[in-house]
Amino acid sequence: MFGGLLSDSIFFKICNNMIRSYKETLKELDSFTNYENIGFGDIREEFNLDKLRQVLKKIGNPERNYRVIHIAGTKGKGSICCFVSSVLREAGMSTGLFLSPHIITPRERIQVNGEIISENEFAEIFNYLMEYLDQPANEKYTFFEMYTMVAFEYFSRKKVDFAVIEVGMGGRLDATNVARGEFCGISPISYDHTQVLGNSIRAIAEEKSAIIKPGAYCVSSPQRPDAERVIKKRCLENNAELVLAGRDLKYEVDSVSEGGSFFDFGGVYESYKNVKTSLAGIFQVDNAVTALGICEKVLSGMPGLGNILKRGIKNAYIPGRMEVLCKKPYFVADGAQNADSAANLKKSVEQIFKYDKLILLLGMSRDKDIEGVCRLLGPFAEKIVLTRALSARAADPGVIRGHIENKQVKVTANVTDGVKEAFNLAGKNDMILAAGSFFVVAQARCIVKGSFAYSLGLSQNTHPCHPRERGDL
Repeated sequence: MFGGLLSDSIFFKICNNMIRSYKETLKELDSFTNYENIGFGDIREEFNLDKLRQVLKKIGNPERNYRVIHIAGTKGKGSICCFVSSVLREAGMSTGLFLSPHIITPRERIQVNGEIISENEFAEIFNYLMEYLDQPANEKYTFFEMYTMVAFEYFSRKKVDFAVIEVGMGGRLDATNVARGEFCGISPISYDHTQVLGNSIRAIAEEKSAIIKPGAYCVSSPQRPDAERVIKKRCLENNAELVLAGRDLKYEVDSVSEGGSFFDFGGVYESYKNVKTSLAGIFQVDNAVTALGICEKVLSGMPGLGNILKRGIKNAYIPGRMEVLCKKPYFVADGAQNADSAANLKKSVEQIFKYDKLILLLGMSRDKDIEGVCRLLGPFAEKIVLTRALSARAADPGVIRGHIENKQVKVTANVTDGVKEAFNLAGKNDMILAAGSFFVVAQARCIVKGSFAYSLGLSQNTHPCHPRERGDL
């Protein structure tokens, strides 16, 4: 038909790629199984990294074209990634960043030098990958696997020096584990996704520490004894060097405020005074220390390293982590979704903020530690508003209600109603604390920050909710 120049199938593929828009690409992507929305269930052995390795091999193994820094753990791993990425950029390194989940737009999961992937680039790479996938692709690959492969290819095309990769869940069977992390970090390990990762800290740590590759340089946040033993064993078996925060990395917090924390840091090589995080919460110091432990090794010997490390930590930003969305009343959003993260959130709010009464806006996913979060945050609040995010995983607020005793509780059908009810209950000197789920945080954030006006900026590369854009505080 085309004079022998192109086969019908190749011509169809070219035309298909030309006409498929970003919106059409997202629609197709939504047909892939998304465990973030539906829950993981008992799927421990359903993931198969070999199929991803085969696809990546067909397209030239893009994940091998840059150095990889791989971060796993239960809580804080996204913040560690952002700290590391920020420091590397301050050092002049072209840096890719892969995060999950997203708060504002799905494209924010994939960034290079602080700019999110464009709509056209995302659509083009997704459609390019589709040509190499076993069919039917939406039955053989997951939503997260597709995002991971898009990120790997995008970073290769952008010729980044480093890619900072956050594990989605676990580590051993996570899609990101097809990459070889020359450097890795393990954030604090606690109970989460127990139906998939195991019912003990030891079992969960075994899954998460599987990102530690032979010869890697591993920095671990402070861990429970069972988790620390597993990490040490994994490093020993893989001839990986282990640096432990609290043992090899010393630090002391000087002050905390809603604008961040000041701390002194003693690394493996040097010590630095008055390091500042701009992310609120004393728990962010632990995350910053783990990031510093990685970065001082990666950038060892670089002139002016102390100033680079300090600027990078100070400039790091990630939304939805104890983020102040407005004042009078305070509206603070945090994705705390298990007992440990709820305890850290409670402690930091008590340390930092002054208010008359606290109204808790709480919504959770069915597979999270509802009892643990309610036990810690319930008594902390004077009034509680329960809600339900737009997610198939969202727990019925009535179920959450069963874990709360002796409190004034309002039950709402959705986050919009929940936010309205919280503001109705709050005086100008009070605090509204939204927690329990990143789905709740993402939706509340859009509502509080001027509804969907920010969506006008989502087609731009710059992150629409970076602090420099936030004039409403």
